[in-house]
Amino acid sequence: MSEIIEIRLEQLSAAAFAPFGQLICAREDEPPIFEAPHLRSWRQDFEVLGPTELMYIHYRHQPFAFSAFERHFQVSQTFIALGGAPSVMVVAAPTERASVPEPGELRAFYVPGTVGIMLWRGTWHALTRFPATPGGAGFAFLTDAHTQRELEKQRADGTPPRLTQEIDYRERCGVSFEVVDPEGLLAAGSGG
Repeated sequence: MSEIIEIRLEQLSAAAFAPFGQLICAREDEPPIFEAPHLRSWRQDFEVLGPTELMYIHYRHQPFAFSAFERHFQVSQTFIALGGAPSVMVVAAPTERASVPEPGELRAFYVPGTVGIMLWRGTWHALTRFPATPGGAGFAFLTDAHTQRELEKQRADGTPPRLTQEIDYRERCGVSFEVVDPEGLLAAGSGG
């Protein structure tokens, strides 16, 4: 049996999330790059080193527990909630290729359904977005087509990917993780 490390759920802010990526929302800290009477827009620092792929992903609601983590080397993956469903995103800052985050470096954020998330290239993340409501959550997902094809091939026949690095902390060091919410962010976000 593995040791369970608790990760405290945090309120999302642009400053708190900056080591991991950008929030996709109106920004109070900078003016829009384009403005007209009917709109305001801000540019995101999206990066992709191959063809871009837009996908729809539906994540099922499940306990906020995991042991596997991954990162992608040639895309700043982007998740945009559809339908307003909040979620929990677990991340760790990019590391050198030969390194992985220490278990105490993982962070969990409550992501309102009105905010998108863009991860920097190399940002470590849990394999799910952990929808905060029982119905699950749908996302528009921007990624690199080559990275996606590799992951699909790995799922089909076990071929290890080159553009993604994975770690299972349970296998590597006998620990797994559980997101805890001592501040009641999930209840506050659901109006409960």
